[in-house]
Amino acid sequence: MRMRRLTTVTLAAALGCAGALATGPTAGASAQLGCQYKVVWPTAGVYENPNPNSAVVKTKYAGDIVGASTCEGASYNEYGYVLVTTDAAADRRGWIREGAVVPL
Repeated sequence: MRMRRLTTVTLAAALGCAGALATGPTAGASAQLGCQYKVVWPTAGVYENPNPNSAVVKTKYAGDIVGASTCEGASYNEYGYVLVTTDAAADRRGWIREGAVVPL
């Protein structure tokens, strides 16, 4: 759990430096939207857990828009993942490789 929290903070800081976090009066509106991403890989698996050995519950394709109402990240060894919402996962929380997407 500590690793996930640390990764979330690191991801938030990185996105903040990239200008992806909203400030000022629009911050409330952005918080409602959460994080949205565009898939840039030809195909990208959505995993049940943030782990390359986890079951792939769905496949997304280049140009698809994915995201979640909260901005969370996780890592497993050298792989980074971002949270996406999906009906295909048991808990409606799926994970996609962060290299497969770009923030919107």
